[in-house]
Amino acid sequence: MGKSGTIKTTCKILFVCILLLHLTAFAVLAEEGSAGEWRPVYDTIMLYVNFLILVYLLYRYGRQPFLQFLQTQKLQVSESIHKVEGRKEKLLEQINETQSQMQESSERYEKLKQRIIEEGERTRQQIIDDARQQSKTMLEREKKNASRRLADARKNFMVELVDTAENLARNRLPEEITENDQDKLIDFYVASVNRMSG
Repeated sequence: MGKSGTIKTTCKILFVCILLLHLTAFAVLAEEGSAGEWRPVYDTIMLYVNFLILVYLLYRYGRQPFLQFLQTQKLQVSESIHKVEGRKEKLLEQINETQSQMQESSERYEKLKQRIIEEGERTRQQIIDDARQQSKTMLEREKKNASRRLADARKNFMVELVDTAENLARNRLPEEITENDQDKLIDFYVASVNRMSG
């Protein structure tokens, strides 16, 4: 016999005992003329008996609705728990996805920053190299220009010097210069012009 069979048998026995107590109470009342001594005991017993009857009736007729109510509440609570767990899982997935995106963004930011720094360094080095090359080219061009201007100045100076010497020689020494001296001057002039040309 299972547990439910034992409970049913116990309830039946209890019900029969309560029924017998009620039926014998009328005999006690009829037999005793004075209600002073036994009445408080009877009231106490009947209080317990009524309580047991109430418990039995609640058990007998209220057990199934109460169990159904508890089952319904259990299902509702279970559904609520499942919904909350589902929302919790979605939130955890969103949090993990957000953390993953933040990590990827951080890594992309670091790579981009590194690439920008490297590009900046390359650009800076390129600008420095270009500036050096331009300054070197300008310096070489200025050196050539300076050399050319110096050569031109030297040539002009020599031409002016020769012209001045020739003028001085024509004006001051025409009588003092011999033909030998004139030949030397012409040789000197030709040699000077050759030096300037070379």
